[in-house]
Amino acid sequence: MLAFFARKLLRVIAVVFGTTLLAFLLMHLIPGNPWSNYSSNVRAMKGIWLDAAQEKELYRRFGLDLPLWRQYTRYIVGDFDEQGEFFCGAICGNLGPSIQQRGRTVQDFLFAAPDGGSFWHSAFGYSIRLVFFASCIAVGLGIPLGFLTAARAQTRLKRAVSFGLAALISIPNFVLGLLAMIVFASWLKLIPVLPNWNQPAHWIIPAVVLAAMPIASIARVTQTTLENTLNEDYILTARAKGMTERRVMRVHVLRNALVPITTFLGPVLMEMFGGLFIVENLYAFPGFGRGYWDAILKLDYSLAMGVLLLYAVGIGVVNVSIATLCEILDPRLRAAEEAAAA
Repeated sequence: MLAFFARKLLRVIAVVFGTTLLAFLLMHLIPGNPWSNYSSNVRAMKGIWLDAAQEKELYRRFGLDLPLWRQYTRYIVGDFDEQGEFFCGAICGNLGPSIQQRGRTVQDFLFAAPDGGSFWHSAFGYSIRLVFFASCIAVGLGIPLGFLTAARAQTRLKRAVSFGLAALISIPNFVLGLLAMIVFASWLKLIPVLPNWNQPAHWIIPAVVLAAMPIASIARVTQTTLENTLNEDYILTARAKGMTERRVMRVHVLRNALVPITTFLGPVLMEMFGGLFIVENLYAFPGFGRGYWDAILKLDYSLAMGVLLLYAVGIGVVNVSIATLCEILDPRLRAAEEAAAA
């Protein structure tokens, strides 16, 4: 087990390193700089302009005048400041200062709560709660719908459910989110156009929109897995012995179909984190997905890198957790991996 976790940890480190390096290079390939891009339009309307000397000083302050390789090592590992003192980088949890957040650090933007609020009222807390609610909806609806379509023959109900799932998986999040705002906010008046995120009822629409495509994906995978399992020889043998259909499903089918379904939940969860960038901007949700979008538009390098680093670490943790859970559910997987490693 220790060797298993060591291999998984090395893979997570490799994924995080590769993601941060690729994101760093792509960010610096975007033309312009944090003071002459989209964010400059706001300054222009206010009559605020930066001269060459001011831009040079800002470059020096944020280390953007250094070579790219040193900027990257400075962000990841650390560097010496002007006083000759060493400061640790992202490997110590220091994600650096945000360029566009007026003196705030990236950690403060992600994890600091407003006055009187808890950690769950921070940008990270809001996003985690939204993903958790959407995950509960996706799993709570996707798996039963998959069971329903797999257990039924070619009936009208199965065809209707299959058509609905195909529609959900085909409609992008931003289209579904706009339709939900038009129908539930403008027409039916069930939710306000400007929601209050302290009201749990106002979270329902963003959570459902975020969970829409995962519901369809989970249901389709569950249906396919169950249909393949139901056609196995040992299922036919169990039925021939007189075992009831409910017992066959509970003892034989569920146990063997659970591992592929659980394996698929990892990518689906990461898909929800990717959907945060769209859903949070549609509904002005105060999470880190909306902050990441602003960071890209305004070329806030450190904030964009911090969110991507958090995202990469989350992918690694989820993958390790799913792999561990699958090996607990089916010990044959660990035996096969140990045999392959040997």
